[in-house]
Amino acid sequence: MQQNPKANYKPPGHQLTVTRPSVLFKIFTRNKISKSKRKLALSVLFFSIISWPVQLLQRLVYGFRWRKVDLNKQPPIFILGHWRSGTTHVHYLFSQDPTLGYLTNYQSFFFNICALGLGWVNRILAPLMPNNRPMDNMEMTVDKPQEEEQVVSNISDAASVHSFYFPNNPYYFDKYNLFQNITPREKKKWQNAYTYALKGIAHMSGGKRLVIKNPNNTGRVKELLELFPDAKFVYIHRNPYSVYLSTLHLFRAVLNDQSFQDVTEADNKATVLRNYKRIMQAYEDQKHLIPEGNLVEVAYDEIGEGSEAMFKRMYETLELESYEKALPEVQKYLGRIKNYKKNKFVPIEDEMVQQIQEEWKFIFDKYGYDLEYKDTTKV
Repeated sequence: MQQNPKANYKPPGHQLTVTRPSVLFKIFTRNKISKSKRKLALSVLFFSIISWPVQLLQRLVYGFRWRKVDLNKQPPIFILGHWRSGTTHVHYLFSQDPTLGYLTNYQSFFFNICALGLGWVNRILAPLMPNNRPMDNMEMTVDKPQEEEQVVSNISDAASVHSFYFPNNPYYFDKYNLFQNITPREKKKWQNAYTYALKGIAHMSGGKRLVIKNPNNTGRVKELLELFPDAKFVYIHRNPYSVYLSTLHLFRAVLNDQSFQDVTEADNKATVLRNYKRIMQAYEDQKHLIPEGNLVEVAYDEIGEGSEAMFKRMYETLELESYEKALPEVQKYLGRIKNYKKNKFVPIEDEMVQQIQEEWKFIFDKYGYDLEYKDTTKV
């Protein structure tokens, strides 16, 4: 029997492949690149440089048009929640709505050149994409929704996701995710990059209202409201033990290959423990700023047979008017994934269970999760 070529899928390229060369210069000079990762860095730099003329052409053709887009005419819908909490499922549900626009996988990877209509790149990529995402078995094609943080990292060094590429440097996470010790100039730099990215997505979506999924935004409620006062928010939470194991798997399956620095398993565990606490605390501290009626909170446990009811509740709470238009496509999507199987992981070691119970207790208490560890991943 011939082996499925997608069974051991690895991303076909680095997420910074079509990045502005000036951005690479800034992040490469600020951070130490591990010896084992130098070949990867040179490859990324090479493709960035050779694609620069096309990148520049796109900026000349579309830059002015994108800047004229008024995102507050139809304020975005932001999907919040820590990585591996079910944000992708919520994003896929909203993407069935024909009145909403979103960033695709293809646009995310080639944002700096994709507006030029290079459809042949899309066709080349399609056979290389897996049927399912390597970290969670969710559907994956070039046209499926994707989060926009990668886009920000392709156009600016003011992106929190650079902390994944340089995991030994918490600078990016602390400054552009939590906005700690940030200067007004640095904050303005992030605002400009982020709004430029969203305006580009909106333009390529034909001016539709955007539905944006980005776990980094979970700690940015205050900053998002400064840009979009009438934005709508959906927040999804999940059993912290499951989030820990699934996020650790994300590092192993995807992020370690994207990193320019060598890290150990212990490093990854410490990063997950630290970042979860800080981003979730930021959300809890800031969510009161969201106007009444503009926030709905859902639980990962509603996913599955309860997805349609969850979808209806989100639309009713946020007073979105396109429920009837979206429902038939949502039902088709739910039918396609009814046999979805979750990943299973080895149990969490006792020492880490204790740390999670101590560091993340406020989330267990807030959302009523059992503090006792029962290896829920096997359920």
